[in-house]
Amino acid sequence: MNYIINMKVGFSLIKAIHTFISTNFLVIAVWLFIRSYKGAFLKKAYVRLDKLLSLGFVIFLYLQLFFGLILFSNLGSSLGSNYLNALNADKEVSKRLWPIEHIVLMLFALLIANLGLIITINTKSDRSKHLNTLIYYSISLSLILISLFVNYFL
Repeated sequence: MNYIINMKVGFSLIKAIHTFISTNFLVIAVWLFIRSYKGAFLKKAYVRLDKLLSLGFVIFLYLQLFFGLILFSNLGSSLGSNYLNALNADKEVSKRLWPIEHIVLMLFALLIANLGLIITINTKSDRSKHLNTLIYYSISLSLILISLFVNYFL
């Protein structure tokens, strides 16, 4: 019994950390998109802050992957199922594949963000750097939002 209580506390703690990282990621993403938009269309210089925000975007994605994989592991398996009645059973069964879909989309989002970071660093023109950041990180963020939309709204 004590082991299950500790698992619940551990699961809740890891989930809270994952949520905290996700919230900070969203702040960085919004800030990055505003700066990239201004840089691409108002012809602003690509400065060190832009590079740091790009790195932060990718680093926070890696942190989300790390804590998300911990959540996906057997950490939550001993907490028991939520199939206690028919009302919960249909809701849970309809979302049984969401963790796998979420992980696959997140891996693609991380891959595209990494690709965008590499291409942006190797680009010479400031406007092109901002455009690459805007394009690749928009695709990455779109995959993340699709994954979350599927879980919470379908």
